[in-house]
Amino acid sequence: MRITEGMINNTILNNLQVGQARLEKLQQQASSGLKVSTPGDDPVSAQQVLQLKGLLQNNEQYSRNITTGNSWLEQSDSAMSDMGNVVTRARELAVQMANGTYSAQDRATAASELKQLKNELVQLGNSQVAGKYIFGGFVSDKPPFDTTSGAYNGTNDAVNMEVDQGAYVTINVPGGSLLRGGTPPGSSGTDIIGELDKLTTALSTNDLAGIQGALPALQNAQNQILAARGDVGARMNRVQTASDKLDSMKLSLQKVVSSKQEIDILQVISELTSQQTAFQAALASSAKTSQMSLLDYLK
Repeated sequence: MRITEGMINNTILNNLQVGQARLEKLQQQASSGLKVSTPGDDPVSAQQVLQLKGLLQNNEQYSRNITTGNSWLEQSDSAMSDMGNVVTRARELAVQMANGTYSAQDRATAASELKQLKNELVQLGNSQVAGKYIFGGFVSDKPPFDTTSGAYNGTNDAVNMEVDQGAYVTINVPGGSLLRGGTPPGSSGTDIIGELDKLTTALSTNDLAGIQGALPALQNAQNQILAARGDVGARMNRVQTASDKLDSMKLSLQKVVSSKQEIDILQVISELTSQQTAFQAALASSAKTSQMSLLDYLK
C-alpha cells in the first residue's frame, strides 16, 4: 500500500487531537480535583457515585431526625426530673402534716405551697422544644395541660421518629399517661395531678385521715415518674447507638465516594507533566514532518 503525504498528515493530526484531548482531561481533573465530573467520564462510576450520594443524603436526614429526637428525649428527661422533685416535696409535706401535732393553720399553709407545686407540675407538663409541646402527643401546637384545672387536652399517642431505614424510636412521653394516669384520669396509672388536688383539699380542711391516705398514692406517683424516666433513658441509648452507626456508615460511604470520584493529585500532576512534555514533542515533530517535501523523501 502506498503511504501518501495526506495519510501521514491525517495520522499526525489524529495523534495530536488524541494527545490534546488527554491533556485537557488531565488539566480538568487537576483543576476540579475530580476524575468523574460528568457521566460521560465514567458511566459506571458516575452511577455508583449518584447511588452513594443518595445514601449519604438519607444518612443526613436520619441524623437530623436523631438530633430532633435527642432534643425531645433530653428535655423530657429534664422535665420529669423536676416533676419528680415536685412530687417528692409534696410527699414530704404530706408526711410532715400527717403528724397530729400540726395545727389547722399549719396545714392551710402547706395547702398553699401544694397549690404552687401543682402549678409547677402543670407548667412542666407544658414544656416545649422548638415551639412544640413535647408531652402533648399528636397535639404539639398548643399547651396540653390546662393551667387552671390541670386537665389534659393532648393525646396519648406515640410520636415516632425514623432513625435508620425502617427503624423508629418513640421520642415523646404522653403527658396524659404520665401526669393523669391515662384517659380518663387514673384509668391506667396514678393521676398525679388529681392526687395533689385531693391532698390540697385534705390539708385545707384539716382532714388528717385524708392526708395520711395520700401517702401511698404519692409513692406510686414517684414510681410512675421514675419508670417513665427509665424508659426514656433506654430510648436515649438506642438513639445514641443509631447515631454512632450512622456516623460510621457516613465515613465509609464518603471514603467510597472519594475513591470513585476524587483524583490522586500527585499522580494526576505527574501524568499532566508527562503529557505536556509528550504533546510539545509531538507538536515539534509534526511541524518538522509537515515541512518535508518530495525531494526530502528522495534523499
